[in-house]
Amino acid sequence: MNSEMKINFEIIDDLCKTMTVINQKVEDNRLKTPGTMNIAEIMNRHHLENQHSNVLSFLIDPKEKHNHKEYGELFLSLLKERGLKLQGNRILSVTREDSTDEARRMDLFIETDSDSIILENKVCAGDQDFQIEDYLTYVENLTETSENVFVVYLTISGKDPSEKSISTEKLQELKDQKRFINLSYSKDILNWLLELKTKNEEDILRAGIIQYIDVVKAISNQRKEVFNMDQAIAKELVNEYRELTREKLKEKMIALYSFQNNINIVLFINFFKDVFQEANGKLILFCKNKDTYDSIEEWENDVITNQEYFGVRYTENNSTIDLFMSDLISNRFVFACKGDKKISSIGSQITFNGYTFASEPANSWFLNAILAMPDNKKNDNLDWERRNKSKLSSHVVKNWFNI
Repeated sequence: MNSEMKINFEIIDDLCKTMTVINQKVEDNRLKTPGTMNIAEIMNRHHLENQHSNVLSFLIDPKEKHNHKEYGELFLSLLKERGLKLQGNRILSVTREDSTDEARRMDLFIETDSDSIILENKVCAGDQDFQIEDYLTYVENLTETSENVFVVYLTISGKDPSEKSISTEKLQELKDQKRFINLSYSKDILNWLLELKTKNEEDILRAGIIQYIDVVKAISNQRKEVFNMDQAIAKELVNEYRELTREKLKEKMIALYSFQNNINIVLFINFFKDVFQEANGKLILFCKNKDTYDSIEEWENDVITNQEYFGVRYTENNSTIDLFMSDLISNRFVFACKGDKKISSIGSQITFNGYTFASEPANSWFLNAILAMPDNKKNDNLDWERRNKSKLSSHVVKNWFNI
């Protein structure tokens, strides 16, 4: 640790008092905001492509329980307004994930009294190889003429598909023939949803449409009435510090950075203690050149003194595997081995003195994993957590050390 990195506790104390005031202001404003609830978002389903396709299929299909065939007719009108040269006015069927000869599944396949419409829905996922071209070929082979086969490419912002899915030449040909359009959730789908009317007694249907409108606004960043904690804190921070000079702000940032580096050691000590305890005696704690400790407290004291090269070690025959923090200032984790034992790469491979193999886990992922609670379902970087249903220390012991 850099000995010149000293903490200005007066500034830290001032920052803590300021954040206490800001937190209270933000909380007061939050409680004044009208309450809200979105079932899809609470169930963490608002960003999933299949769920969006299910809702769209339900609303477009005149045979569904909403009993409003005009919903589908309004959707056809939208497609025509956006440029598709459709001939049909009546929807005959809406099929979800209709399979092609290549076992691909179209998100939505809409058949009218004269047209076949392929709707490819992309909320988060990327394009697959030749995806749209394969769909097009399959449907064209089923129809008498390709002139009545159309493609709708739906994304959040309304972008075109990539060349991975359809060639530039073929895409332009479809556009020239008015057989292709791109739609956006942010504008096209949202405006269509706002046109859907319900009867006075259709409370459940109305509530469902309102909920889905809210979901579409959420995925396209158009929610304005919902309280945003990050924005509220940022606003209060600007109000508090906007008059400060750059030098004064820099002074506060340096103090905060120095304090963070010092408090990080507590976080990392606890993490390695968890891994050590999860291993049930198969790992040992080490710090710098020492790996024989009579107690965890003795190891902690060495870590506090040295503040570098500390972690857990696994030995087997002539091999040693280490997971350790080499540098607290840069939060540099290293997973490395000496001897004959082979380990798979976890991050970018690096050269580290004295080791036959060394890998550096992606720091942002590793730190997020340490900081996140085990039941955090919103962090996409924690897929291992959902798969293994365990905390990070268990994952490291089982999957990294295989013990």
